[in-house]
Amino acid sequence: MKQFRTREGDATAVDTKTQLTTVGSDTAPGPLLVPKGMKFITGVIVSAIQNMAAATGFSAFVRLEGPGLQNGPEAFAAGAGGNAVATGGNFVLRAVRLPVNLPVVEGNEIQVFGEMAGTDIGGTGLVVTLEFSDAAGPGAPENKTITVEGDIASVDTRSALTTQGSVASPSLIVPAGYTKIDKKYSAASPEGLANGKQTWFVRLGGNAVQGGEQVICLGASGVIAVQAGSDAAPQCVAPVVLEDLQIPVSGSDTISVWGEGAGEDTGTGHMVITLVFAK
Repeated sequence: MKQFRTREGDATAVDTKTQLTTVGSDTAPGPLLVPKGMKFITGVIVSAIQNMAAATGFSAFVRLEGPGLQNGPEAFAAGAGGNAVATGGNFVLRAVRLPVNLPVVEGNEIQVFGEMAGTDIGGTGLVVTLEFSDAAGPGAPENKTITVEGDIASVDTRSALTTQGSVASPSLIVPAGYTKIDKKYSAASPEGLANGKQTWFVRLGGNAVQGGEQVICLGASGVIAVQAGSDAAPQCVAPVVLEDLQIPVSGSDTISVWGEGAGEDTGTGHMVITLVFAK
């Protein structure tokens, strides 16, 4: 049996924790309580997009907090994007389901927050649905997450992702008792302020990662200047979901996360990564 609860809202300032408290015409839905009989969040369904009001780029993520989460707060990548110009743009993004197993406490509140990072792109709209279940979903019965983001200022440069928006120094310690990276959710986009093409990938390393550094591709992007009098299309990226990674890690050790863009420099890149750990 499943139950679904949704919240939405706007993040209007960069690196600012913004609570999502409305559901469209339902302007005062009240606290989001864990429904009766529900034992897990088995999916976080999310979409985020910029209003294209500034020629720059961003990444976005959501936070879940409150006594309804048995093992404490979690955060999830929600998307990334960039605008070559601030005079035009039109885009639609589908929502993406991020599978996860988070134990919850029936009848207690979960607060949902959205945040944009990188540079102030004008505003970011976010919508989040929590999928509650009476049993754990496929895979490991219990997960914890680490989410980080950052800017990639130049091509072919390893850039450490060490921040989480308004949290300047989030923990990069693998939770005690967890033995593997089970899933990864990630999004990256350049600002698109220069012509060219780039490929994007993530590096996972540090003392926690067994078997040496892991390098995983994320995507690719391209930019060409439009003819005079026209407006360049925006870049809008939903999270890429990778499951069943089975990367062995050592609990209580530090993990390092780097983002990188290769090829030609198309402007500062913005990347957000969520690692999902399992026992």
